[in-house]
Amino acid sequence: MMVEIPSLQAQVLLAEGGASALGGVMPLVLMFAVVYFIVLRPMSKQEKDRKKRVEALKKGDQVVVGGGILGRISNLDDPKVAVVEIADRVKIRVLRKDIVDAADAALKDPAGAKAEAKDAKPEVKDAKAEAKDAKGRERDIDDKDNKDQAEARA
Repeated sequence: MMVEIPSLQAQVLLAEGGASALGGVMPLVLMFAVVYFIVLRPMSKQEKDRKKRVEALKKGDQVVVGGGILGRISNLDDPKVAVVEIADRVKIRVLRKDIVDAADAALKDPAGAKAEAKDAKPEVKDAKAEAKDAKGRERDIDDKDNKDQAEARA
């Protein structure tokens, strides 16, 4: 025996089922949005800035080549190849795509500089404390030597 569900009840049941499916997908959408705005978007912005810096390089600019080699651009005549001088009269040909960044931008680390500045004061304090400890150890050694010499005389 078939029982018919009134159309109003059917619509309510369908609406509730649709809402639960949307509720299950919503956390995934929110997680993707968070990852995009916190990770992916800043990384793509940094990459665009780096590409602009690399495209704006000219003869005489200091650069970092893949592998961490530092050098100075001596020739950019070829659109795909750059000649980089890594020492006096030592030149290498590298693909422009393998130039990582301009040296000043690659070596600059604003977050690391702040951390080093905070750590610098405790290191000075530690150095002073170590100097005091060393002086104290020297005194202890001198006192021990003096006692040994006094015992040897007696």
